[in-house]
Amino acid sequence: MDYFLNKMKTEYNYKHKITFEDIMFWIIIAGMIGIALWMISGSPTEMGAIIGIVTFAAASDILIWKSLFKIDKNTAIGFTKIKGEFNNINYKLNEINNKLSKK
Repeated sequence: MDYFLNKMKTEYNYKHKITFEDIMFWIIIAGMIGIALWMISGSPTEMGAIIGIVTFAAASDILIWKSLFKIDKNTAIGFTKIKGEFNNINYKLNEINNKLSKK
């Protein structure tokens, strides 16, 4: 039982390092919320508030897409590394198949 509990702790103990992009994303989200709340109180003009919110939304989307492309790139590199291993396994299976067919 202890083995399974320790295994669960190690599997779900993933630590994410906070990067500059993460901090910028949350600052941008806070800016969007801040401008929306400022607009509710009536201080900025409607056009200025809309331009600010759209600018912050576009910046946050860019940061999200950048993160997604980085994940996609790492996944592609991982599959490229594994492809060579699959070729080796395929070659060995063909050798075994040839040996079995000869008998």
